[in-house]
Order: sequence, then structure tokens, then C-alpha cells
Amino acid sequence: MPTNGSSKRKEPQGFLGEDLVADETRLQPLFTGYVGYEQLVGTFIASAGEAGLRLFDASSTLDTTTLERRFSASCAPAEWMPPLELWAETRFFWPAEYTALSLYGDEVICDLYHEENVACKHRNRQANLFTEMEIEYLLPYEFVRQLDSDEGVEKTARRIRQLFIDIVEHDNIVAVEAKALYTGDELHLSSIKAGHIWVLEDELAEQDSLKEALQDICEEMRTVLLRFVKEFGPPKDKEKPRE
Repeated sequence: MPTNGSSKRKEPQGFLGEDLVADETRLQPLFTGYVGYEQLVGTFIASAGEAGLRLFDASSTLDTTTLERRFSASCAPAEWMPPLELWAETRFFWPAEYTALSLYGDEVICDLYHEENVACKHRNRQANLFTEMEIEYLLPYEFVRQLDSDEGVEKTARRIRQLFIDIVEHDNIVAVEAKALYTGDELHLSSIKAGHIWVLEDELAEQDSLKEALQDICEEMRTVLLRFVKEFGPPKDKEKPRE
């Protein structure tokens, strides 16, 4: 993956522009060549807003054992009012080493084991960062509960896959998952969701590329949700006959 990671750790004065050193009005962040977790989350939130999506149930967590970070959020078109019957969920994971690389650059791993002036075969190598952004679309329960056979589920899965073929411009494989629960002595479908994965790799080395990719992802989510509500949403109320 092409990156422009720093060749060595910078001293604090290197964070300042020459015109700011004297008055120390503000600090410039250390540029390592990698996007950080906060940048990824912030760019996604901004891209969702620009695409006309409203986020809810957003969560950012830290595993205190592994130091892995996790972000998740649900989203729907901004004009849809709650309660919602159809929405999308997205999530991604951020390993601890990605945080270190985004803060200190490629040399951070080697610096843990030897002095900076020691020759090292890893010195000129670059890390291979990537993260998988999982996106899932949950179908309305009122639609799901009417599917009482394997044939109905299979037909719905084919409709979903055809929908993606018609409206998206990539080859991400769409997986359809159905869950069922026993109610008394009968088995009833409880949910159907369709999901796929966007892999962010080169985008983690360049902010503009990341912004462009997340804008595409958010615009696609909005397009799919609007199409899903036409395909699987509740039928419009029929006009009542005039008395």
C-alpha cells in the first residue's frame, strides 16, 4: 500500500509551523501518513450528513484488554421519522497497532525493540493497514413475518441480490441472513438482513481519498434504503370508499 509514513519520530518543535513557533498559538498534528481512528469516525459522520442520512444508536467503544476500538451506528434517510421499520447498521474495528501507527508512523514498532540509530531491515518497510466496514440492511418486521416458508425466504434473497445488481456499481458480495424463533410450537421468522463489506485500505493513507470513499458509501446506503422501502416497506393505505 503506498504510504508516506515518517522516516523517524519528530520532536515536539517539529509539530509547529515556522510562523507559529514564536507565539505558540496552536499545535500542528504530527503527520504520519496514516489516518487515525478519530479522523475515520469524524469523516464518516460528516459524509453521512452530506448524503442526507441521520445517525442514531451510535457507539464508540474501547476494549480495555486488547485496546481494540469499535465504532457502530445505525442510519436512515434524514426525512424518515421514528419509529423506523427499516434502517442500515454499519460498524468497523480498529486494532491497537493502527492507533500507534497513526500517531507515530511506520517506525513505531521497531522503536519498541531497539535504538533509533541501529540498522534494521524493517526500517524502510511500510505497514499494510486496512479495515472492513460492515454494512447491514434490516428488512421491516411486518414484511418478514409474512414469509412462512423457505421458498419465501429464497425468493426474497433473490430480490435483494437483483436490487443490488441494479443500483450499485461494485462487485461486493451481498449476503442475506434469515433468523427464526420458536413461538409456542411453531417456528416463525424474526428477521432478515442483507449485508456486505467495504474494505478501506489505500484510503487509510490519504484523507481526501477516505472522504471520497465514505461519501460513496453513505450515498449508496441512502439509495439502497430508499429502494428497499419501495420493495419491502408497508403498502400505502388504500383510499377509503366514499360514503
